[in-house]
Amino acid sequence: MPKRKAVRRIKSEEVQGEDSWVEMRRPKGRDIKNAVRKQDDNDEDKKGSGLRSYKNNMALLRDHVLSWNWVDDDGAPLAQPQAESEVNVDVFDELTDEEVKFLSEHLTENENSKN
Repeated sequence: MPKRKAVRRIKSEEVQGEDSWVEMRRPKGRDIKNAVRKQDDNDEDKKGSGLRSYKNNMALLRDHVLSWNWVDDDGAPLAQPQAESEVNVDVFDELTDEEVKFLSEHLTENENSKN
C-alpha cells in the first residue's frame, strides 16, 4: 500500500550547525496556488508589495514548518514552530535571514535534489 511522504526531516547544518534538523510538511497544490494568487494581488499595487510578499512567504512557512531542534544566538532551544496544533508565530520573528532563506528554499525541494 502506498504511503504519502507528506512530512520530511531536513538536515539544517548549514544554518544551525551539526545534528540540526527541521521537519516540514509538503505544501499541497492549493497552498502554492493561494500563495501565487496573493503574490499576483500584490503585484497590482507595487507600493508595499515587498513587505506583503515577505508576509505571504512567512505565512506559508508557518503553515508547513512543524518542528525543529534549532537554537537561538545563546544556544538556548528555540520554541517549537507548532505546539499543540497551534502555530507559534512569534518564534518566526527570531529567525535570521539565512534561516528564513533556508526554510523557503527547502519547502518545495525535491527529495532527490542534492544541496
